[in-house]
Amino acid sequence: MFTSVFLSYAFVYSVLFIAVPFIIVMFIMTCIKFFKTDHEEHPITLKKTLFDTKSFDFMKSLQAMVGGKYDVCCNVPIDNVFEMDAHTAAENHTKLDYVVIDHDSSEVKLIISDFSKEDDANAKSLFEKFNVKWVEMARGKPYDVQMLQGVLPA
Repeated sequence: MFTSVFLSYAFVYSVLFIAVPFIIVMFIMTCIKFFKTDHEEHPITLKKTLFDTKSFDFMKSLQAMVGGKYDVCCNVPIDNVFEMDAHTAAENHTKLDYVVIDHDSSEVKLIISDFSKEDDANAKSLFEKFNVKWVEMARGKPYDVQMLQGVLPA
């Protein structure tokens, strides 16, 4: 009988002093693991200038040419212009430099971009297929204002 009492007290004390603290420590460690932030400190600053001066001047002159009838968006992903599935969007990961959009109908009227990269060349066939006007303009080269005014829809 003495042995059974001794084993019962040993069991109770082992649970009380070994198992319960172990469970509490594991719970606390799990909480620390899940609520710990894994973000390293990376400094984030605001850009002083969003565009270089040539791009900004071109954007201003393009806005002046369209005369308030159209909106000009820049750096637009191609999947925002065309409805396409995820596979086709992954193939055509082109970003269009400038997109001219009609105020009233919200239609794309003109796309101005640099299609010199091989990946961007596939986009030309999409524009022709859907009858969207496009102008290829190399970045960093001067643009022809008369040509752009002729291409812009009336």
